[in-house]
Amino acid sequence: MRGEIASTGGRRRGIVTVVSTSGEASGIGDSGGRVLSRLLPLYGVIFAGFIGYSLMITVFTPLLLRPDSLLAGGARTPGTRALVLGGLLALYPLGQFLSSPVMGALSDRRGRRPVLVISLLATTVCYALIVLALRTDRLGLLAFACLCAGLGEANIVCAQGAIADLTPAEQRGRYFGYIYLSASLAYIVGPLIGGKLAEPAIVPWFGPDIPFAVVFVLLAVITTTVALGFRETRTMPVAGAAAGPGSSLAALRVVFRPGLGRFFAFNLLCYLAVFGFFRSYPMYLAQAFHFGVSRISEFVAWVGVPIVLVNAGVTGRLTARAGPRMTALAAATASGCLIAAVVLPRATAALWPILFLVGAAVALLLPACAMLLSAQVGPDEQGRVMGGNQALQVGAEAVSGALSGALAAVSPLLPLPVLGAAALLGAVWLLAVRPARALTLRSESRDPF
Repeated sequence: MRGEIASTGGRRRGIVTVVSTSGEASGIGDSGGRVLSRLLPLYGVIFAGFIGYSLMITVFTPLLLRPDSLLAGGARTPGTRALVLGGLLALYPLGQFLSSPVMGALSDRRGRRPVLVISLLATTVCYALIVLALRTDRLGLLAFACLCAGLGEANIVCAQGAIADLTPAEQRGRYFGYIYLSASLAYIVGPLIGGKLAEPAIVPWFGPDIPFAVVFVLLAVITTTVALGFRETRTMPVAGAAAGPGSSLAALRVVFRPGLGRFFAFNLLCYLAVFGFFRSYPMYLAQAFHFGVSRISEFVAWVGVPIVLVNAGVTGRLTARAGPRMTALAAATASGCLIAAVVLPRATAALWPILFLVGAAVALLLPACAMLLSAQVGPDEQGRVMGGNQALQVGAEAVSGALSGALAAVSPLLPLPVLGAAALLGAVWLLAVRPARALTLRSESRDPF
C-alpha cells in the first residue's frame, strides 16, 4: 500500500511491524524466510482443500451427465441433467458465500488459527458424507454434504488475513500468488490422480467415491498437523461484538463501503467469468466432445499447469512493476477473449493451446483482484475486507455454476462466450474508473459497517 500503513506498533512507511506472541517486534522486510515458513501450513491447507474442490468439478460432471446416471435424480434429458449438475456445483460456493464474511470477521476478532482449525474439522466430516453419498447414489445427501463443506470452508479468508498480518503491501503480490499457486497445483494433482481413481475401467474397485475418500484422509492428517503446529498470526484482535451466523449479510456490507464498491464491482465481473469458466469447460468437453472422467481430468490438470508457472515466476514481478490495477486490466481483457474462444476449436488437439492461454491469463487476474482491495485498507480491516471479497467470489461461483448449467441446457456452446463477455465488461469498467489514492479504513471509523 502506498503511503502510511497502520500497524500494531504505530505508523511506519513501507513496512509493517508485527508483534509476535512472545512480545517481540520484528520487521517484515528482512524476515521473508520466516514469514514463508509460518505461512507454509496455510498453503498446505489450501492445497488439500482445492484437491477436493477440483474433484467435484472433475468427477461430478461426467457422472451426472451420463444417460444412465443413477445419481442424477431421474433426470432423463441432457438439458435436465445439465441443470442438476449446475445446481450441485453451485452448492459448495453457496455455502462459502454464506460463511466467508462471518469467518473473516471472526478471524479478525478471535484469531486466524481457531477459525482455521474449526473450518478444517467441519470440512473433513463433510468429505466423509460425500463418500457415503456417492457409494449409495443419494443425490440429496451429496447436495447437503457439498453445501455444508462450503459452509465450513474458510481457508482462503484465513490465508489472506494471515498474509496481511505478516507482510507489507508491496510484498503481498508474491504471497497472494502463492495462494493461487497452491490451488493450481491442487488442480493438477487432484484431477490427474482422482480422475484415474474414479475410473473402474482401470481397477475394478475404483469408483467416484475413492478420490474423495483419499481427500478425507488427507484432510484429517492436515487438520491434526495445523491444530498442533500452526502459530497464530493475528496478535492484536479487533475489539467488537462477536460475529454470529446472522451477521453474514451485515459483514458483506463492506462491499458497498465508500471507495471500495467500484473495486468489488470489477472483482464480481471477473469472478463470474473465471469461476464460471472452471465449471463450464468440463461440461463443454463432456457435451461437445463426449469425454469421460479420465479424459476430462487430463484437461482440468492441463489448465492448472500455466497457472502454476505464472504464479511461480511472473505474478509477483509483474504486479510489482505494473501495479495491480494495470495487471488486472490486461488480465481481464485477455481472459475474456480467451474464455470466449474456447468454443472455436473443432479438433481435440486445438484445445490444448487455447486452454493453456486461458490458465495463464486467469493466473494473473485472480491475485490482482485481491491486491486491488488489499491495497485500499489497513491491517485491522484486512480480514473483514478479504472476507467480503471471498464471499463475493464464492457468490459469483455459485451464480456462475447455476447459470452455466442453465445455459448449457440450451446449448453447450453458450456458457463460455457469455462468461468471456463478463470479463471484458469488467475490463471496460475498470478502465473507466478513475484511479484513487489508497484508503486506510480503521476499525474506529464511524461507519457502522
